Amino acid sequence: MIRKAILAAGLIYLAVIVFQVAARGSLLLQAAIFGAVLAGGTALYFYRDEHKLEKVEITVLWICILLFVLYMAVKIGGFA
Repeated sequence: MIRKAILAAGLIYLAVIVFQVAARGSLLLQAAIFGAVLAGGTALYFYRDEHKLEKVEITVLWICILLFVLYMAVKIGGFA
């Protein structure tokens, strides 16, 4: 049930991305990147190997944490 709900939410977000690109063509590159990340994240919930899935989740979590720290450093440094 949860996998179907996540898939439905992913499809809804992808539909929103398509409408955004139709309304504003300059968003095509950003929409393509976000759509690929969203599709990849949604597809992860259908992956069967729990051990590999856990490794991917932890890796993505640490990437998010490091990007936040980088953003904070740039913000404190006055570059953003």
